[in-house]
Amino acid sequence: MQLSQRNPSVNWEPVPVDPSGQRVVWAWFRPPAVPTGMMFTIPAALFTDANAVAGLSLRRLVAATGLDPSQILCWTINGMNFDSSGGTSRLLDQTLPAPPNGANLTVSTWMAAPPQPGWPGAPLYPTGYASPPMGLPMGQMGYGTSNMSHEDQLLLEAIESNWKDVLALEVRIASLRKEIGAVTARLSSLNRDLTSHERLVCTSKDLGDWADCRRALRDAMTVMSRSVKEIDLGTTSGAGKRHLFEEIHQKHVVQRLPFPGIKQAVNEFETYRKILQSVIGAAQASLNRGGRDAEMPANSFLQKVHAKAMSKRKVGKFLFSKSFPPPG
Repeated sequence: MQLSQRNPSVNWEPVPVDPSGQRVVWAWFRPPAVPTGMMFTIPAALFTDANAVAGLSLRRLVAATGLDPSQILCWTINGMNFDSSGGTSRLLDQTLPAPPNGANLTVSTWMAAPPQPGWPGAPLYPTGYASPPMGLPMGQMGYGTSNMSHEDQLLLEAIESNWKDVLALEVRIASLRKEIGAVTARLSSLNRDLTSHERLVCTSKDLGDWADCRRALRDAMTVMSRSVKEIDLGTTSGAGKRHLFEEIHQKHVVQRLPFPGIKQAVNEFETYRKILQSVIGAAQASLNRGGRDAEMPANSFLQKVHAKAMSKRKVGKFLFSKSFPPPG
């Protein structure tokens, strides 16, 4: 089954993950946040059963819903983003990680659009496509007419398939753009001078470590800034050919009207889809770097300094109570 064949969920739906049907996860198909995919919630209790989670991978999870795992495009788990690399990513078959702090695990999964039906079994006018406008001469009639070659039909379908993938990828890019903004704001707030109280408990080595942390924060913000610039101003924005692709789709593909240069257009749509995948990969890498190399070390350092300050404060209170015992 393809995701497009399922109506959007109205509530969480149970999905059995073992033959007995006693172990289930919960799925929401085509939610507003992931209109071209689904969200999973894996109960924390499931991770306490080693037999239940053994081999519970994303590919197996999607297959349990009855959908085609080969259509997995990308996914988000524990705030980290991953690309399926056309179904070749080894992470698709790795056991899902246990959630931190005993919480439920949430996985958002984006699915690629399925290929269009083959020939000649496809309907005359597929659902969602307009029929040729009334009054057009027969020579301009589109889809299903005898004057359109079989090759042109296949080329139009190839453009349509690529365009559907493009729309799904653009949803993912928009989501990543928001995540980058949120992470950048957190890194910016961490990139600060230590307070006077924090400096009092720091050794010279601690001060050097914090300088390294701030350098990593700045580097990560620079990398994420490049990703934002690529998304906002690069090939995938209005500065590129995106508007042209949309115009070709509306004027020719929807109306099923072949046009000069259609073979070149197929290549350009395919190239644009690959560019979007590269943008997603770069954005994911910058987010991973920001979390792994910058945010986590900075938070860890500040927690250590806070613990030192609390310990020193307790010692100070103890010494004060010994020097000035309460009356009586």
